[in-house]
Amino acid sequence: AKNTPSRPPSQPVPVEVRSVFDVASVSKQFCAFAIALLVDEGRIALDDDVRTHMPELPDFGHTITLRHLLYHTSGLRDWPGMLAMAGRNMEDVISMNEITTFIKNQRTLNFVPGTQYSYSNSGYTVLALLIERLSGQSFRTFTEERIFAPLDMTRTHFQDDHEEIIPGRVISYTSQFGKPRRIGNGLMALGSSSLHTTTEDLLKWVQNLEDQKIGSPAVHAMMSSQGQLNDGSEISYGFGLVRGTYRGLTTISHSGGWAGFRTVILRIPDHEFTAIVLSNSAIMNAPTMAQRIAEHYLDAFMSPPNPPTVTADDVPPLSDYTGVYDFGEAAVLQLIARGESLSAHWPPTPPVPVQPIGVDSLRIPALNLTITFTRDSSGSVTNASTQGLNAERRYQSEDTNLSMYEGCYTSEELGVSYSVNAHDTVLVASDPRGKKLTFTKAVDHVFVGDTWYVPVIRMEADKTTGTVTHFEANNPRSLHVRFIKGC
Repeated sequence: AKNTPSRPPSQPVPVEVRSVFDVASVSKQFCAFAIALLVDEGRIALDDDVRTHMPELPDFGHTITLRHLLYHTSGLRDWPGMLAMAGRNMEDVISMNEITTFIKNQRTLNFVPGTQYSYSNSGYTVLALLIERLSGQSFRTFTEERIFAPLDMTRTHFQDDHEEIIPGRVISYTSQFGKPRRIGNGLMALGSSSLHTTTEDLLKWVQNLEDQKIGSPAVHAMMSSQGQLNDGSEISYGFGLVRGTYRGLTTISHSGGWAGFRTVILRIPDHEFTAIVLSNSAIMNAPTMAQRIAEHYLDAFMSPPNPPTVTADDVPPLSDYTGVYDFGEAAVLQLIARGESLSAHWPPTPPVPVQPIGVDSLRIPALNLTITFTRDSSGSVTNASTQGLNAERRYQSEDTNLSMYEGCYTSEELGVSYSVNAHDTVLVASDPRGKKLTFTKAVDHVFVGDTWYVPVIRMEADKTTGTVTHFEANNPRSLHVRFIKGC
């Protein structure tokens, strides 16, 4: 177990194994365990329609089950991106009531439940609400009585009161202009996040996953399961835990990030190894730190760390791949030649280096993406594919007349309006708090942005008149959020 402190020199308070961190999405495995307890007791079933127990949720025309919520296959939009689109700051006080309101106001799903995987905090919010409804207790009380107290996790709780004074609670920071800056944390997102705990207590939790002090064999079988899509294909996500591999070893893990907290529990069960990293520095990469710790102890059991190198003679000129590849929705890739090298711009990430790994195959390490290309009979690159997506090769639009896109746009779902104006070769949108979002035209009617919550907007025009009628805001976890022109 490792605590990684980052604190201003003016407050040199040591971080200890009993220091209380917000572990963010590491929280999800505890919510999943609570659901498994109720399923084991016959109080709910994994294949129940969620609206059977919560009829106030929208009827999307498709059944959403508990499995869908647990495995992130429900199609529900992710609440952090929705709140950000609505103008909220992630340092604001954010309550369960506010999050629930956004979920209830959702108009459409990202996709038909069970057909795709897309990480959604909203699903675990709904699971926490179900636990409260079925148990007749608050989510905090249920988890304290059924999980934390039996495991003697005395310094662990779900935050449902942002003003509560917690002895030993850690403050998180980021770095701004070379100086530490405190980040506020008023989040109360029960189920999906907001678990406050210590490395000492998390070790007790991990031990329970091994020796099953609480929870029947059926409960632990659920915790060890992997999710499936409707077509039977397996996904890595299960009951709040992710199954994977690292350098040839099987891993079970989950990471988290909120405010300046960066956290992870990484388990390598075949070697009875666990690394817990809790950091209060926004610049810390907790999963990478956990992997380095694992390498220190288990390197002899691991596969070689680096793939075979590829020389320039093995691959075509990188300039062959330049262009814009529109994979749809929130996925637009721009490959840009910079001398003899190639950079990838996948908004909102700034341009990052690209590595050739074979003929017509590129790796973007910063994005953990592999792109493969196809050519026509003349040898020209025509298409790119990644993660099951395919796009034609296009070139950045040279049309600089953006006046047709100007206007005021309103989202009924979010209850907010954006003012959009053309400035030289970009569109500038003002959100409800006056923050300016800049968008550059990628291809016709498609603009890429500089914020994580709206990296892509897609303008739609009347097919007869050519007049722009609306745009759809997209981020990877919240798709097709419609803004109608007119305020």
